[in-house]
Amino acid sequence: MKKYILGSIRKIIFESNTGPYKVGLFKVKETNDEDLKEYINKVIGFTGSFNEINEDVEYKLYGSMVIHPKYGLQFSSESYEINMPSDEDGLILYLSSGLFKGIGCKTAKKIVEKFGNDTIEIIKNDYESLALISGMNLKKAKMIHDKVLSNEMNQDLIIKLNGYGFSIKESIDLSNIYGLELLKIIDENIYELIDYVSFDKLDLIYLKNGNYEMSSIRIKALIKHLIYIMCYENGDTLIYKDELFIRLKRFFSDNLDSNTYIAHLNELIADYEVVEINDKVMLYDFYEAETNILNSVNRLCSIKETSDSKKIDSHIELFEKRNKIEFNKEQINAIRESIMNNFYIITGGPGTGKTTIIKAIVEILESINKIDKSEIALLAPTGKSAKRVSESVGVNAYTIHKFLKWNKETETFGLDEYNKASERVIIVDEASMIDIFLFSALLKALRINVKLLLIGDANQLPSIAPGDVLNDLLSFDNIKRTYLSIIYRVKDGSYITYLAKDIKDKKVFDRIDNSYDDFKFIESSDDDIRSYLKEICNKVKNKNISIDSFQVLASMYKGLNGIDNLNDMLASIFNPNKEEYLIGEKYYRIGDKVIQLINDVENNVFNGDIGYISDIEVINKKMEVTIDFEGNKVTYKNGEFDRFNLAYAISIHKSQGSEYDNVVVVLAKSFKRMFYNKLIYTAITRAKSSLIIIGTLDSLNISIQTSYAEKRNTYLKMHKSE
Repeated sequence: MKKYILGSIRKIIFESNTGPYKVGLFKVKETNDEDLKEYINKVIGFTGSFNEINEDVEYKLYGSMVIHPKYGLQFSSESYEINMPSDEDGLILYLSSGLFKGIGCKTAKKIVEKFGNDTIEIIKNDYESLALISGMNLKKAKMIHDKVLSNEMNQDLIIKLNGYGFSIKESIDLSNIYGLELLKIIDENIYELIDYVSFDKLDLIYLKNGNYEMSSIRIKALIKHLIYIMCYENGDTLIYKDELFIRLKRFFSDNLDSNTYIAHLNELIADYEVVEINDKVMLYDFYEAETNILNSVNRLCSIKETSDSKKIDSHIELFEKRNKIEFNKEQINAIRESIMNNFYIITGGPGTGKTTIIKAIVEILESINKIDKSEIALLAPTGKSAKRVSESVGVNAYTIHKFLKWNKETETFGLDEYNKASERVIIVDEASMIDIFLFSALLKALRINVKLLLIGDANQLPSIAPGDVLNDLLSFDNIKRTYLSIIYRVKDGSYITYLAKDIKDKKVFDRIDNSYDDFKFIESSDDDIRSYLKEICNKVKNKNISIDSFQVLASMYKGLNGIDNLNDMLASIFNPNKEEYLIGEKYYRIGDKVIQLINDVENNVFNGDIGYISDIEVINKKMEVTIDFEGNKVTYKNGEFDRFNLAYAISIHKSQGSEYDNVVVVLAKSFKRMFYNKLIYTAITRAKSSLIIIGTLDSLNISIQTSYAEKRNTYLKMHKSE
């Protein structure tokens, strides 16, 4: 028999903003556990996940007493149900509790006086009778009837789901989304719940409840899941069928034969869930995104421009005179061709003048084509990169998510194929970071004859998500492009920009020259990296160098020299003697440097944005953290603390799109499996004025020679131009 406590909720102490988890106080009226009888008529703490809470209703909580490290002794509720009152006073309290809108104490009392202890049965089976009571009508009576049945059904559903193996939180979330349809989904194909519950958990529940491991439902679900996982592991959009089969067999103790695999794969192909491309397969939404990119780009490339090249050249000369610069032939060609083509790509490394070229293109388009600045949109994948290009060019820039009006609640864009953007010119900077889904969404939202320019460094990291959009498009024969190779932005004694070129060219170093003004290599074992880094940071602090212009980069979060450990050490150096607060699972101080981890269009803060904690306070026993993102103050509440992290050290991936005056790159030997050319290239090109690499020469050379990110299998790369 399940142990329970029966009683009423007196107070909610903590409530998650992102889920049904709650902590509160509970007045115990009854229990079936001898060990808990000492708590009858006493108030105890409780925790658990609840759909909705009302302090005027009795609850039966199933679970056990536990000792929480912070809150002490409390009852941990695994499931619960509303206890229907049996006496008249309880019925009046229940009906007037607030669960039923428009029913106050007077009306509740009239209902109970009329029907007595049969009130609940009348509500459930003869609710029309309630409409005859003063203060009631048929609409209110039906509302009470529906709510009572809904409460009962939800409780039964949650208990059933809990019995299947879903957590109480998952049970509540799923019941709110699907209602009674949920049981049918679980019975017919539990794997349809993949958007809300992990595949591993769904698979475990499926097998635990007596289903056949070789069932068609499970085999097809595993095929789709493994294609998805394998794509995100390597950045591919296409997976070899034989490699997929090898992975799939592991789930069946190698008992799955190839004929069964092919038969189920063909069913998925016939149902348009998987697409077959020669000896490879891909998920349909990946295929749809890349097909849209292919068709849209080819359409834009086919549009013929009528601009006069001589006129453009004269405007380029005027721009050079105004800005006292002289473009080289590559740069002139990039500007001219960008204006003359509806789709164009400009790619080049640091110091090759990409930002100045964008400025020239914008000004010349305004002059020649009479395009107003409001008709030009500068876009970038991150807030930091958008701000940088906006300041350099003098035109407002947006993240792609903000431009497309991302709605985080519905996970949809406000601009799409049915509601297109009005801008005539779109310029996308840091284009190497764009994934297939975001680029496809952008193309759907643009006018059919838009001028679209992509600017980026093809040698930087591709997107974290599958695909390699910029490099794939550069392989198209019909796409016009300019490669910028001449480096300009270099001072005497500077080496950072040349180091970037050496890394791009995969130069192997037998020694490192430390005579440069802006670059130092510190040979170090993993055990000594933290000591060297501590020494560097103390010098930075003593020289009053702004922490905003100093950034440590690493490739992994865990381990001795991982980002998490480095942040703890660096916080104590740059922000010492401050009170620490346990926020989520990590400690923070007021003044800490932090990084935003997700896009939040509503608060105008985006993945990769850096800010500083300006306030930490407890309001109504709930923690609130305010972070200042360069004047944009955003407050985070309970349930939102996983949206940011300390940022004294950040990942190289998170740094992409940003630049810092002073950069330290940690190349710990323990990170060896993460070393590859585009990663180290991206890391060192974040530095503008000074760069220090700490690690071994072997680690650096392995990074330079490994071409992991260049081998992505994609549908775009396979098709190129048609």
